[in-house]
Amino acid sequence: MDDLQFRRAIYSDPKSQDEELLAAMDKAPNRQKIAHDMSLLDEKIKQALQVPVPDDLCNKLILRQTLATHQQHKRKKRLHLAMAASVAILGALFINYLQFNSAYNNLGDYSLAHVYHEAEHFADNGANANSRLISLASLNSKMATFNGNFTDVLGKLIFADYCRFGGMKSLHLVYQGKTSPVNVFIVPKDDQMTFIDKFSDQHLFGESAAFNQANVIVVGDKSESLNQWQDKLSKNINWTI
Repeated sequence: MDDLQFRRAIYSDPKSQDEELLAAMDKAPNRQKIAHDMSLLDEKIKQALQVPVPDDLCNKLILRQTLATHQQHKRKKRLHLAMAASVAILGALFINYLQFNSAYNNLGDYSLAHVYHEAEHFADNGANANSRLISLASLNSKMATFNGNFTDVLGKLIFADYCRFGGMKSLHLVYQGKTSPVNVFIVPKDDQMTFIDKFSDQHLFGESAAFNQANVIVVGDKSESLNQWQDKLSKNINWTI
């Protein structure tokens, strides 16, 4: 069995126990390394295919094409399956670290997708808002990253943490609104993300305000007065630069 035949056989089935294949492997250390690398890749592919896809709008939009491609290649040779799985691995890494950045190119669309992505989690938090309030000191320790600080509380703050917004480190705040959570994003300026002052869909609407240091975005349902929220934010945030 020459090198070409060996590679074709090991690519097709990394775990093959074919006697001729094993004999060819014993004759050359480099073939053993190839077999070992392909076995590791095969395990990574299996693990990647076992990752559950979150049942939410954002990831459905991003992963739909990848999953469809995987279903088509599932019936083909193992080499084709390995190529499709490699795309799936890259897609999964992209989602984990950039959070669906490529699907949206403006602040409005990205904000809505971000809110829907985490809506269920914050709906649960809102039910127990009184026991999950974030202190002003804790909030300002995070705002310092963006050269700003809040002078006063704006309401029941049930979540405050960093997030990835368009690939940028941003601050995500969630307040308890009248009927549902109100999301506030403190986002650094970025020329790649188009600024939109007002946006909406069938369920949510939002407003963006541009400051020298960052964009401040508010997203809530139809029962909220976003003008009042933006006014309170503008009056209660001091920018140090």
